[in-house]
Amino acid sequence: MRDYDTLVAARKACRICVERDPGSIRSCAEFEYDSDVISHWELWLGHKTPKLLVIGQDFGNVDYFVRNRGRDEPDNKTNENLWKLLAEAGIRAKHPRELDVDAPVFLTNSVLCLKQGKMSGPVRASWISTCTARHLLPLLAWLKPPVVIGMGNCGWRAARQAFRLAQAPRPISVAAGCGWVSEDQTRVFAVGHCSPLGLINRPWPQQVMDWRRIGEALASV
Repeated sequence: MRDYDTLVAARKACRICVERDPGSIRSCAEFEYDSDVISHWELWLGHKTPKLLVIGQDFGNVDYFVRNRGRDEPDNKTNENLWKLLAEAGIRAKHPRELDVDAPVFLTNSVLCLKQGKMSGPVRASWISTCTARHLLPLLAWLKPPVVIGMGNCGWRAARQAFRLAQAPRPISVAAGCGWVSEDQTRVFAVGHCSPLGLINRPWPQQVMDWRRIGEALASV
């Protein structure tokens, strides 16, 4: 089994999508602000024996990464909403501005590199498939989280692929709010993205109910 440092080194060395789609995506390792982490989202929540692993979309684009020196903006709306939703699930984490080493949550993304162009630019399915096979699967094998969440279209696509949930609906619009048990007995849930745009597609009251159901699953592990 790969240890943490090996997983970090694999992420830093990977150039599959960068070489396949030049000008569209860049590795975080190209920049001086690249931390020794698997996912830059774990600079908030990166517990090494988590009860819960959340798969989001990506860390943003190149401009966002450079502007914030490899970290999230202090007032990032997605993180603020996720912090509140984690509380609905019974997890009291520190505010996203602070590293929390105690909350049993690990945050990662379906794509660990950075988009070129706009923050709202599309994420290619080939990037998710490659990152799932090369990085998410080894991470899951190392952490063995009992509960996993695929958040938004991209996070759900990665979770569905990683756990081979062929019977689960592909569209997040259909899957959101539902859960499955994988072959290895991991509880896998689909939720809407909690960004301001994601809340348009799945309003806050529904997301709160989704996370409360996840909290019931967490209470049993």
